[in-house]
Amino acid sequence: MTNRKPKRMTAFLWHRRVGLLAIALVITLAITGIMLNHTEDFKLDKTFVDSALVLDWYGLEPEGEPVSFSVPGHWISQWQKEIFFDDRIITSNDQTLHGAIHSHEFIVLAFDHELLLLTNKGELVERIPTSISFKKTVRLGVKYQRPVIETEDAIHYIADEHIIDWDVVSDDDIVWSNPVAIQNGQREALLRAFRGNGLNLERVILDLHSGRIFGHYGIYLMDAAAIALLWLSLSGLWVWWSRRQKQKTKKHYRKHHRS
Repeated sequence: MTNRKPKRMTAFLWHRRVGLLAIALVITLAITGIMLNHTEDFKLDKTFVDSALVLDWYGLEPEGEPVSFSVPGHWISQWQKEIFFDDRIITSNDQTLHGAIHSHEFIVLAFDHELLLLTNKGELVERIPTSISFKKTVRLGVKYQRPVIETEDAIHYIADEHIIDWDVVSDDDIVWSNPVAIQNGQREALLRAFRGNGLNLERVILDLHSGRIFGHYGIYLMDAAAIALLWLSLSGLWVWWSRRQKQKTKKHYRKHHRS
C-alpha cells in the first residue's frame, strides 16, 4: 500500500506555501500600484520625503557636519564632497578644504593638493595644483594680500600676485583662515542645497513598486512576486478545477450506484 498524496492535494499545499511567501510582496505591489494610479489625487509628485532614514538610503543625507570658513560678505563650506558658496553648491572635491581667504580680486580655497580661485560671486575661475613642489597643505592664510599655505612639514609658502610661483616665507604676520561655526539656519540652507530638489514620494513609491529601492537585485525580487502571483492564479484555477471534477465524479457515482 503506497502513501502517495493526490495531485490535487499537492497543488493545494504548494498554492498555500507560495501564497504565504509572496503575500508581503503582493500586498506591496497592490498598494503601490493603486497609489501610482492616483498620483495626482494623492499629490505624490508634490510631497517630499524628509525622513533621514529614507534620504540616507538614497544617499541624500550627508554624513557628519559641514566645515565652514568666512570671507568678507560670504561663507565657504564643505559637506562631504560638496563645496558651497554661501548656500549653493559650486563644485565637488574629494580633498579636504583647509581654508578660504580673499586675495586681490579672487577668493582662494585651499585643499590638500590644489587651490581653487573664485570670483566674488562664487564663479569658479581656475584650479591650481600645489602638489608639484609642496607636500600636503594643512592650512591657508593671507599675507600682503597674497595666499600663504602651510604644508604638513610646517613650511610656509607665499604666492606671487598671479598665484603662479611660490616662495618660502616666515610665519610672521600671517592671518590664518580658521573654521567658523554656522547657525542652524545656515546649516538648513546647506542641507537643502545638498539634497537639491529633494526626494518626492512618487519616486519612493515607484522604486518600491519596481523593487529598485532594494538595490540592483530588487527588481528580481518584484519579478519573483509577479511570478508568484501568476502561480497563485494558475494553481488556484487548478485546485478549483480538480475539486469540480471530483464533485462531478462523486455525483456520477451516486447516480449510478444507488441502492
